Amino acid sequence: MKLRYAIYSLAAAALFMTACTNENDAFDLETENSAMQQQKVTFPEDDGSKLLSGKTYVMVRTILQNAPSYDFAKTLANIQITEEQYNEIATFTTELVSNCKNNKEKYNTAFKWITTNVKYAQGWVDNNPYPVFKNKEAICQGYADLLTVMMHSQGIPCFTINGELYNPGSEWYLGGHAWNYVYTGAEGTTNVKEWYVSDPTNNGSFGIGTTSSYGHLRPTIITIPVYEDENFQYNFEDSQLNIFSIKSKEAQVVIPFSVNNLKITSLNIQRATPEEVKEIYIGKNITSLGNNFVGLSVHAAKVEQFYIDPENSVLESFSNVIYRKSGNNYEICMIAPQAKSIELKPIEYFDKESKLKNLENLESVVFVPGTKSIGAWTVEYCPKLHTAYIPEDTKVEDGAFSGVASNFKIVRGNYTNIPQIKY
Repeated sequence: MKLRYAIYSLAAAALFMTACTNENDAFDLETENSAMQQQKVTFPEDDGSKLLSGKTYVMVRTILQNAPSYDFAKTLANIQITEEQYNEIATFTTELVSNCKNNKEKYNTAFKWITTNVKYAQGWVDNNPYPVFKNKEAICQGYADLLTVMMHSQGIPCFTINGELYNPGSEWYLGGHAWNYVYTGAEGTTNVKEWYVSDPTNNGSFGIGTTSSYGHLRPTIITIPVYEDENFQYNFEDSQLNIFSIKSKEAQVVIPFSVNNLKITSLNIQRATPEEVKEIYIGKNITSLGNNFVGLSVHAAKVEQFYIDPENSVLESFSNVIYRKSGNNYEICMIAPQAKSIELKPIEYFDKESKLKNLENLESVVFVPGTKSIGAWTVEYCPKLHTAYIPEDTKVEDGAFSGVASNFKIVRGNYTNIPQIKY
């Protein structure tokens, strides 16, 4: 992975008071934000990797085509089943396919059994594989997960996928759906042509090469990691190649530009980040942190600093805050959970959707000139927050600060920052 080196003056966090009532109201800088300190930052360079493109079913085919191994599809992932239940289904499946000559025949036989015997439920149903196997009733997720268990019992790579179902041959959206990808090739091979797109709910089985036959099945997420290396796991989410989890235990972690010659564009982790990780560096390739920005907030709660490549056209980091930017407008994506102090960019209106919540270590916050209003419930459950620096002309509504320290105070005045400088 090629790296580009930059140095940032952490004077970015140093604030100068242009209007203040007395010395005691001056902004209290954190030691690590001292203007005398400098931090060497490493970001990945563009390595010429391929960006996933086309319809999502084409993207998934590309991911499978680039996979060095299909072992990832031999896990039951989040499927709920006991060992006893699994063994019963495995014994049944082994007997069912006993006369089959190869994996393709085994898949076809199990697929036919499910489509012949399992009926679509008209009301509530227990959709876990074992109840579906016993009661022979399910909706789409139950069909797909049962096929995954049956294939798993035979050592055949198979995974359940979730996405959208369209009326074949049209853009008529029918709703959310679950189906499977099944690999019928020999053990240890990686021939993408031997994958089948399998929809047992609707009795559809399609060779992966004939995309026109299964274009009505449009994936949105693969909930298991499809790639893995020493430091990261990767999956497919919201039409992007995504960082599924961070495995590295280094204090500083650089998010890679690509994996298996495919560009990574999303960072929405789904597993807890090791506590040793204190800083995460995000390159210009990352354009998404997930729809609700939950991944980093929940699963990287011990991370102290996030740095974003200034060449990133979508995301920007400043003073412990990550923003999504559009021209001169900014939307807060997330705030570093361990932040003690933050300075906010000049967003005109703050409200309860501004993500200034549940920051257990936050002690001070600066709203800069250009902020017109701080609405009710803007800040909630920040028990150590003792000072908010707010411009003289900014309107503060009743209840704007809730769940803060007992000695909380508002200091009026215009504060400005030293801009970040790239050397």
